[in-house]
Amino acid sequence: MRRRQIPAATPVTYRPETTINDPTPLRTDLSPSALTRLRKRVIGMLPRRDSGVQGIQFDPADVAPPDRSFWRPAKRAAMDSPHLATFADLLRPPSGGSVRDGVIGDLAEYHELTQERVVDRCLRSEYESAQEWQAAADLDEFYNSIDSWTFNLLWYAYLQTAGFGYPETIVVANRLGEVPVDARMLDLGSGVGTTAQFFAAIGYEVTLADVSPVLLDFARWRLERRGVKATYLHLPADLPEGQYELVTALDVMAHVADTAETARQVHRALQPGGLFVANFDVRPKAPEHAWHLYEDDLPLRWAVERAGFVPVGLIDKILWVYQARPTTGFGWRVRTAVGWLRLASPPARAVRAARRACHRALRAVVLSVINRLGIVNSTG
Repeated sequence: MRRRQIPAATPVTYRPETTINDPTPLRTDLSPSALTRLRKRVIGMLPRRDSGVQGIQFDPADVAPPDRSFWRPAKRAAMDSPHLATFADLLRPPSGGSVRDGVIGDLAEYHELTQERVVDRCLRSEYESAQEWQAAADLDEFYNSIDSWTFNLLWYAYLQTAGFGYPETIVVANRLGEVPVDARMLDLGSGVGTTAQFFAAIGYEVTLADVSPVLLDFARWRLERRGVKATYLHLPADLPEGQYELVTALDVMAHVADTAETARQVHRALQPGGLFVANFDVRPKAPEHAWHLYEDDLPLRWAVERAGFVPVGLIDKILWVYQARPTTGFGWRVRTAVGWLRLASPPARAVRAARRACHRALRAVVLSVINRLGIVNSTG
């Protein structure tokens, strides 16, 4: 069955994703530094899921360094961690060079493109993703054809090394600490393989699993040419039972159609007491990011907890750390009942809907005031 055709997207003025660190020049008659800080602080305090920002990327080589004063604590620790150098080195060319050289070189060689064309496709990758979504008949066809995500995800890894974006992989490694002996991890929704590549470098036996053969093939090519030993699973293959101490799903769960079944599979794949680290990048429905399938994270968190997970940490209000617990007995029934009250009951849903409406209204009012003060993008 074909899914309902999404109306063609109207022309959008795209700009870099600027949730906290905005490299776009500002035009104002007032003090540039003071007003820039005000604008960043206001946008940074508003929920990212309501920002709906998507479009043309930017090149860190062409903009000023990010302002560290607005970084969250775990991000600041990650950017000062030795893990950052490890992550950056994994992106460099096998023969040596810069992170930017490695990212562009990998994409140019794999796709047989010029470096200039690679940069252009990286900067326009989110726009190309919207076009691929429009052309796909259903979700499966979309994931089988997301060529643009090889450009988007690898470029985003480069952005993270430069301080733009949130360095989730390094944040998770810092949170976990010392690597257990013979530890095994599964990167669910492995994308271009940078997370699994990093965890292999710090001592884990790694498995990459993705529903997209396009991404999995590119990840395998990247890792094999660098001599990284890994196992690859093309989903929806069943995950092996009780194999892993750690499963990561970074920027993944919001793209999964059946989150309940996915959470059950992850719980089954983990050893007792194993950890599941995930975030829930939910966004308002819009053609330019239609592959974000959810507007609210409560149903996703409920699916995870109902599968047998208990939240044991929340990093920077972004990354949830869950521990696998038994799904039998009185304790399990109590946890499930409490989880339903917190995440799935009518009062919980009503409170969340009211908070989202208030945040959207606050954002509209504050940004309107800021724009009246002249704090606007110079690109219009």
